[in-house]
Amino acid sequence: MFNPVPANDKRFHWPRQCVWLKLNGSWPLKSTKEFQSEFYTTENYSSFLYILWSWYVILSVGVTIVYQTAFLITNFGDIMMTTENCCTTFMGALNFVRLLHMRLNQNQFRRVIEQFVNNIWINREHHPQVAHECENRMSTFRIMTILLSCLIAMYCLLPLIILFVDVGWNAPEKPFPYKMLFPYDAHNGWRYAFTYVFTSYAGICVVTTLFAEDSIFGFFITYTCGKFRILHQRIDNIISDSIEVTSTRQNDNNVQRIFEKKLNEIAYDHNKLIEFSNRLEHFFNPILLVNFLISSVLICMVGFQLVTGQEMFIGDYVKFIVYISSSLSQLYILCWNGDDLIQHSTETAKHLYGCNWEGTTLNIRNAKKFPKWHRAEEFHLTSIHPTNKEFRQNLQIMILCSQRPVKITALKFSILSLQSFTAILSTSMSYFTLLQTVYNADQEEDHNIN
Repeated sequence: MFNPVPANDKRFHWPRQCVWLKLNGSWPLKSTKEFQSEFYTTENYSSFLYILWSWYVILSVGVTIVYQTAFLITNFGDIMMTTENCCTTFMGALNFVRLLHMRLNQNQFRRVIEQFVNNIWINREHHPQVAHECENRMSTFRIMTILLSCLIAMYCLLPLIILFVDVGWNAPEKPFPYKMLFPYDAHNGWRYAFTYVFTSYAGICVVTTLFAEDSIFGFFITYTCGKFRILHQRIDNIISDSIEVTSTRQNDNNVQRIFEKKLNEIAYDHNKLIEFSNRLEHFFNPILLVNFLISSVLICMVGFQLVTGQEMFIGDYVKFIVYISSSLSQLYILCWNGDDLIQHSTETAKHLYGCNWEGTTLNIRNAKKFPKWHRAEEFHLTSIHPTNKEFRQNLQIMILCSQRPVKITALKFSILSLQSFTAILSTSMSYFTLLQTVYNADQEEDHNIN
């Protein structure tokens, strides 16, 4: 497995949810090639088996979606049955695309991971407050993980409860985790047990891929925003830190060179943040587009099941409540992180403009701004040098670049932000209203016929 770690930070660790990406075959391998010609080595043999396993997972999810789609086509006239089946079918389709995308773009994924470790990760010993804030923000993904884990657990266990408590093992038609239509008799003997395990594990792969990939995506964005906060602190102190390392007796040229050096270092790190964000956007934007397209339909159909479902089994009712809660939280957390990245990137221009580039005079009253200086008498009418023309020109260029927000898009069709979240909810409500109107018309027509 490809598992780089920072050389100077032994406390580095990936989110625990990433274990599922490794178990599902989505995590990149060390080599840039899928396997080398020397099959006799243990490492190459293991890599080959791992690739086969990843394709098996993709195949199992694809086959399960085909079974669900067959049932959907067969019962397309029944609105309640169709909406219930679409909930699981569309979620399966979303994560089938995710699995396939990560399998076919292993090199891209590897480069994103490598650049994150080298340029983005925040060492807690160097920046304890920012690192602690980033760790706390990741707790939202743990909540989403719990909700989705409960959801797949109910889908896998509730049919077994119905089987042993209600219908019995000898029933001609036994329950499955999802509504499916099979090309063979899957309700008898060992075929039922095999099919149940096969489709249940496919569902587990679907859900675990969903929260694992969203967790690592949020992990990348959270620490990128943390890196922006550190950059802002450095910008705010660029003049004061430069003066601290110089003597007031040094000539203006030496001081200006230090100003320019500090600004160039900040510009270099700023470009690294933009480069990583662009790479992140390039890798994840196809997945986000599919997520946006399917989420509005999913939220609509789950809400429709909750509102119009009559005489629903209490377990199914709880299942749909958890379903809509997890869908909304998953979508909100993604949009919230994308919006946070936009805010942090655009704030850079404000910090650059307010970095005391125009020069000022330091006296005893504002000496507390510089805690590294110990003797207050040193600050009597200490003048901060105004920056030169070259510094100001570079600063203007950086301000212009910072005014363009760093953002993650859904394949350029939509921006990952809170505005996108509200737009998706609005679209879901429109779909829900249309679906409920059709359903009420069908109910009224059936009532008039009877």
